[in-house]
Amino acid sequence: MARTSSRFAPETDNQSPSPHCPVCGSYEGRKAFDCVEKGFELVACSQCGLGRTSPPVPPGRIGRYYPDTYYGKENVRFNALFERLTRLFRLRRARVIRKTTRPGPVLDVGCGRGFILSYLKSLGYESHGIELSDTAAWHARNVLGLDIETCDFLQSPHLKGIYNAVILWHSLEHMPRPVEAIGRAWELLRDGGLLAVAVPNYDSLQSRLFGRRWFHLDVPRHYFHFGPKSLSAVLSRHRFEVVQEDHFSLEQNPYGWVQSLYNALGFDDNFLYSLLKNRSARTVKMRRHPVQVGLTLLTLPFVTLLALAMTGVETALRMGGTIEIYAVKRGG
Repeated sequence: MARTSSRFAPETDNQSPSPHCPVCGSYEGRKAFDCVEKGFELVACSQCGLGRTSPPVPPGRIGRYYPDTYYGKENVRFNALFERLTRLFRLRRARVIRKTTRPGPVLDVGCGRGFILSYLKSLGYESHGIELSDTAAWHARNVLGLDIETCDFLQSPHLKGIYNAVILWHSLEHMPRPVEAIGRAWELLRDGGLLAVAVPNYDSLQSRLFGRRWFHLDVPRHYFHFGPKSLSAVLSRHRFEVVQEDHFSLEQNPYGWVQSLYNALGFDDNFLYSLLKNRSARTVKMRRHPVQVGLTLLTLPFVTLLALAMTGVETALRMGGTIEIYAVKRGG
């Protein structure tokens, strides 16, 4: 029988994994598999399904897993075509937020190159951002001229109750204390303010089919692996009302199928992902792998068609490779 704590113990960010699930409090978990990154395994909560990377890398040491190639020179990661697509996806995201909340102060936690904040600024918002390091914040700060802090979100010196929107777009899974991060977002939002969250969906069809080879797993940079049940439980606990949950993402989900399939077929892990990057962000020397390059380019059109078809299937089943949730602060 599962043993559940009557009160939730504080999350920790040291290397020793907590015996209880930070979402539901259960002490009943199971090892799902050994991860591709050696020395790590994924443990899943038997109650809410939350996945945890074990052992978690201490925050003081996680920087080694974010080398310069992770960002690319001057934060330009992909080739010209995909860079253009990235900007279009960010513009769409800004427009969705504009339809959901009125202009005012907005905080993007893990803002990356700042494209979404720049678009929101053009739509009348007062844009602020937080990033992990000065390297990650370089483009948003120096090219776009945005107000970007490099600090711990939980310790950030922002006034409570002032933001119309807080964005945690593929950043929550990178945090060693995500439940506290949701609570911090609630504190910073005005009553009725919007929280926009996107995470890889650990309960997705992709995740279930590909397991340790799933592209969006990204261990050990991802400390936690949420599904709709575990993420909704966190939001409910912090008095957020979910107003929209999307399982379709043209930006994330088709590529999740493409890369995961190549990984499962025995190609070097995330080989295509490296191929699509510009030279400053590549982790693989392509000229040393002519056979894999040739096979990838030859099969890519067929794999892409399959990925688009499977994206339609997972969307219909509401088991998308990523989930996007919009929630409103209640009970302030």
